[in-house]
Amino acid sequence: VYAMSYFLIAACGLTFVIMTGSFDFSVVSLLKLAALLCVLYIDRVGFWVILLALMFTTGFGLINGLLVAKFRVPSFMATLGISIVVDGIALYLSKGHLYVVNNETFRALSTTFIAGLPSIFYWAIGIWLLISFVALLTPFGRRTYALGGNPIGASLSGIDVVKQRIYVFLLSGFLAGLAGVLYMAQMGGGSISIGADMPIPLFASVVAGGTALTGGVGGPHRTLLGVIIITWIQAGLSMLAVGRDTQMIVFGLIALVMSIATIDRRRIKSVK
Repeated sequence: VYAMSYFLIAACGLTFVIMTGSFDFSVVSLLKLAALLCVLYIDRVGFWVILLALMFTTGFGLINGLLVAKFRVPSFMATLGISIVVDGIALYLSKGHLYVVNNETFRALSTTFIAGLPSIFYWAIGIWLLISFVALLTPFGRRTYALGGNPIGASLSGIDVVKQRIYVFLLSGFLAGLAGVLYMAQMGGGSISIGADMPIPLFASVVAGGTALTGGVGGPHRTLLGVIIITWIQAGLSMLAVGRDTQMIVFGLIALVMSIATIDRRRIKSVK
């Protein structure tokens, strides 16, 4: 439950980006930045650090959106570049040291047990339900599916494609930051190595849930299943004492297989 919760929150934001046919390689870096901001400044500014962390990560989400939508930079290159910048900022702030959170009120955001389950679980399920509702039952969600399914058609139908892409990256940045805040409240400490082995399982969980990398298919309501599959596989491999290197190979293969299984081949043929 612990491992799945913050992972699910970050995956929901990434799912929206992939639904548009784009990528966001900065999710883990933004999660790390938010987590480190919390552990570094919680004692100085109190709970305002949460707002500060979310503002930073949402701001970087805005930059991602502008680069992709306005300046037409390929999403993988734009977000990869931003991830490197964010990693540099995180390294500068942390100096590479390990830090521990001593604020028990902050930690209670994730570690308070309610009906036998930690509060971070309820955060994750609540956010997943809200994001699934947005995707399936709101104009924002329908515009996102339309953009992923056929960007030209979406534009001709009156959808502001540029704004929609920016909003999606904003959402991804915000949820990555929120996941980082709750991660730090849960773990109680960390260093620059936070999330080092997370990117491949994160993308694998989204595609394992049925969201196609070509866009327009899937959604956050399916991502929950993908997150459960990946976290259970990860837990099983850890119990079998399988090394991290082998685990990364397994998750990479899962991502490849599910990408092949979910890809919309009709769109590829139409492009050809």
